[in-house]
Amino acid sequence: MAKKGNGDDLYSIKSKAVDDLVNATVENTPKYSEEELKKYRAKSKINISPTFKALFVKFWFSGVVCYFFIWGLGMYIPSTLDLFAVTAVGMGFVKDILENNLLRFIANPPSSNDKWMMFPKKGYMSLVFNVLYAILVTVCVWFTYQGINWIGTSGANDRVIFGVEPIFFGLIYLGFELLFLWMKRMGGKIVADAKKKVEGGV
Repeated sequence: MAKKGNGDDLYSIKSKAVDDLVNATVENTPKYSEEELKKYRAKSKINISPTFKALFVKFWFSGVVCYFFIWGLGMYIPSTLDLFAVTAVGMGFVKDILENNLLRFIANPPSSNDKWMMFPKKGYMSLVFNVLYAILVTVCVWFTYQGINWIGTSGANDRVIFGVEPIFFGLIYLGFELLFLWMKRMGGKIVADAKKKVEGGV
């Protein structure tokens, strides 16, 4: 009986690999740990932490909204309060449609960036919630600017010493978002601890 040559061995190996790929299902696909998968991922020379990436994305989008809405529409909407109201609604759309989707895309592993979103679940209602949330945060930012200018001018409301521009607007907006996200996490922790105590006492 003739022995198989190296060519036959390679053909058998390749045929088996193709058969395994064609017949692959969720049930028969082997599971690999995150450490094992990291060995085969392309590594960048610059190691940027996921937290920095997420915070930069949130800051950048907030600054972009300021640039296009406050700077871009400022000459058409003379009232500062009306301008901030329009900006708040635009911010809600940008956060829901662009920012949150980018955070989901760069998340590694998946869903790891959910902690940076006030409403991580996708859906029609998330847009409504994000617009309402953006209005809340923008109101806080507006009062911050008003307070800084009031303190800096000793109550002279007709003067502005701290104008609105994208970088500081983005930083202030990010600061309030982190505050509200922290409050959300603390509230969830308090509720979880209370449920454990109630279940433990039953």
